[in-house]
Amino acid sequence: MTDSMPTRLLLLRHGPTTAPSGCLVGSSDVPLSGQGLARLGNIVTDVKGGECWYCSPMLRTRQTLEHVRQLGCPVGEPLYEDRLREINFGRWELQTFADIAAQDKEQLAAWNQYLDFVFPEGEAVSAFIARVEAMLAMFSASEHNTVAVMTHGGVIRTMICLALGISPRNYLLFDVQPASLTVLELFSEGGVLRGLNL
Repeated sequence: MTDSMPTRLLLLRHGPTTAPSGCLVGSSDVPLSGQGLARLGNIVTDVKGGECWYCSPMLRTRQTLEHVRQLGCPVGEPLYEDRLREINFGRWELQTFADIAAQDKEQLAAWNQYLDFVFPEGEAVSAFIARVEAMLAMFSASEHNTVAVMTHGGVIRTMICLALGISPRNYLLFDVQPASLTVLELFSEGGVLRGLNL
C-alpha cells in the first residue's frame, strides 16, 4: 500500500434488539433490547477520533448512536444515510431459518447462490451490494482521515468483503457481533482489516 494517508473507517454495529433470537432482521424497525450495550463503553475511546459520523436511519442504529453519545463520544450532527440500511428480507423478515425452510424450501436453496438472489417480496442481493459499494467508494474518497459509521451486521460484512477484494458471497466468514467495532483502512489499491469485533 503506497498511500501515505488512508481513510480510517470505524464501523460500529448496533446493539442487540428486541427481535426473537435467531430470526432475520432487516427492514423491520425493531428497538434495542437494552442488553449487551456495556461493551460500547470499551470502544468509545477508539471512536472518539471520528471526524464525520454516518448512521443508518433505522431505530436500532439511532438508539445505539445516542448511547455512544451519552458515553461521552462527540458524534456531532450525524449524516443519516438510507444506503446504510440492512438488507430487506421481504416476507422472511422476523422469520427463523426453520420457519423459512418449512415455507420456502426451494427459495432457501436458491439463497445459497446469493449474488443473483432476490429475497421474496424483498430486496435483490445485487442491489444491496451496489448501495454498500457506493457508500464504500464515498468513504474512500472522503476528505476526512477518520470516518465513523453506525450501521448493521450485513452492511459491515459486505463492506469488509468489498474493501478486501473478496466476493460478497463470503460475507458470513466475518462474524460481526452486536455493539462491536470493526476497523478498515482504505487505500487506493484496496483495504486492510485492522480490527474485528473490538
